[in-house]
Amino acid sequence: MFKFGFSNDCSIQEDGENMTDDNIKWIIASEVHIYPEEVASRYKCIEYDENKCFFDISLKLVQTDKVVTKLKDENYKAIVEAESRHSDLITAKYEGGLKIWECTNDLANYLLQQNYYLNNKQVLDLGCGSGIIGILCLIKGSTVHFQDYNNEVITYITIPNVILNLGNAVINNGRTKFYCGDWKSFLSLLLKNSNNENEKYDFIFTSETIYNSDNHKKLYEVFKQKLKFGGLGLVAGKTHYFGVGGSMREFQDLVIKDEIFNVQTVWKSNEGLQKEIIALSHR
Repeated sequence: MFKFGFSNDCSIQEDGENMTDDNIKWIIASEVHIYPEEVASRYKCIEYDENKCFFDISLKLVQTDKVVTKLKDENYKAIVEAESRHSDLITAKYEGGLKIWECTNDLANYLLQQNYYLNNKQVLDLGCGSGIIGILCLIKGSTVHFQDYNNEVITYITIPNVILNLGNAVINNGRTKFYCGDWKSFLSLLLKNSNNENEKYDFIFTSETIYNSDNHKKLYEVFKQKLKFGGLGLVAGKTHYFGVGGSMREFQDLVIKDEIFNVQTVWKSNEGLQKEIIALSHR
């Protein structure tokens, strides 16, 4: 049996709550609060697949096809529209978080291979989707903040995956926070709630988030404002997103031009579709 406590309060925000950016209405960022008494009833999932692609770590992951079906049945407009158009992306409405993209696995395996010291570190899983990167960091002892564009993704994919792999306690012990919404307003929300270096992140990880070049500056500003001096940012993605327009070189050039970070390509695919990971560190 597949079970979630669905309710319409996590649907996409109404137009009046959206922010306008060049005539595109983006969802305003907010923290997704989880109440202890809701964990068992609202976020419980007892049907899942096991992903054994990460060295000796096996992750339990919600079956997203069943989530999509349920969201369609509950008439979540962004998901219904995306499914009706057979599209993984609808700008400012749905940004692909229900799908596990290829470079997520690349980034996860790179992190495990590098064996970064993650215990007691502050991590931001930016554009988290299924939450694979953040979950691996939690397993390694980090405090993790998860962010994705759509509230539906955070509520019905990310949070259940965290609970599946680490239990209810990780939600209640202060080691996790969850956010949804546009990166520009997400950064504003973080900056409003913090004023010192200790409230920045040791690591910021993001995967498959550079496909839209119009959003590169917003993405970069999160790294610029919220990565600790001495911290590390990793960006995984395809070298070029054909048919969409974004590219790793375009994002990399934006970062280099600002002269805040050193940028280094730390991994490239050896065959097939060209993919890579770049590292950002303060100069």
